[in-house]
Amino acid sequence: MFLLTKLKAWALGLMAAVLAVAGAYLAGRWKGSSAAKVKAEVSQQRAQIHAQDAQARIDAEVDHEIAKLPDAPAQRVGDAAPATAAGRLRTDWMR
Repeated sequence: MFLLTKLKAWALGLMAAVLAVAGAYLAGRWKGSSAAKVKAEVSQQRAQIHAQDAQARIDAEVDHEIAKLPDAPAQRVGDAAPATAAGRLRTDWMR
């Protein structure tokens, strides 16, 4: 009887140790998973901000280049020469 009681105590102790190790392992995985999600989200936000910044720089460059172009005088479609864009509008699109 004494041996059976002692064996039960060892079995319960061993089971408790296995459960403690498994619990620590699962808790570590959960924390690591949470940290990885946060890290991935931060990385994605940085990439998005970088892309928006690059697009804003491109837009500013295009606006600057457009501002440097000379202004064309206004041209009436009815009086336009046939080789110009306004002339093509008159002949091709106003039928």
